[in-house]
Amino acid sequence: MTAWYLRWLLRPFFDAGATVRDVLHGLDVRPDESRWTHTWSSASEIRHVPGWVRHRLAAWIGPDGRVVALPSQRASMAAARRRAEQQARRREWQAQAAAAGIEVTPEPRMSRAQALAAPPAAPTLADAVNARHWAAVARMTLAGRGLPTTSRLKPSRRDDWREDLQQQRQRREAAAALLAGEQ
Repeated sequence: MTAWYLRWLLRPFFDAGATVRDVLHGLDVRPDESRWTHTWSSASEIRHVPGWVRHRLAAWIGPDGRVVALPSQRASMAAARRRAEQQARRREWQAQAAAAGIEVTPEPRMSRAQALAAPPAAPTLADAVNARHWAAVARMTLAGRGLPTTSRLKPSRRDDWREDLQQQRQRREAAAALLAGEQ
């Protein structure tokens, strides 16, 4: 079967807005969603391919000669009906809220890009190393310009902080030694 002949056979369907998926669905399934009883496994099993295509797709043509609603069209009609029902419910809800004296403010919505964007990543070890690197670069830059590079904390407070860290480390080591001795 030539491409021209296939286009000629499928023209009424494509004129009616069918997609390639609709045509393939029409070859396998009837309009009532029941499957054809005999399916083929290769084109060599079909004696006359154009007649087979015409026969299978004839089920999708109504008595008036027009193509009945195809799967993609049914889906779009169902989606439009669902959106209309949602709008009606939303208007009804807003009317009830207004009657009750409740002020309804619409919530800000995300754009599609924002909703599909990946969540922000948690800081990693590489981020900490990078931060340390840039802090060292800043200290060297300040030292090169003759500016102070130490903390604004008083020296005594810095030493207390270091002592606190050492005490915490010693407590952890002692707890680990106790746990190791129990086992």
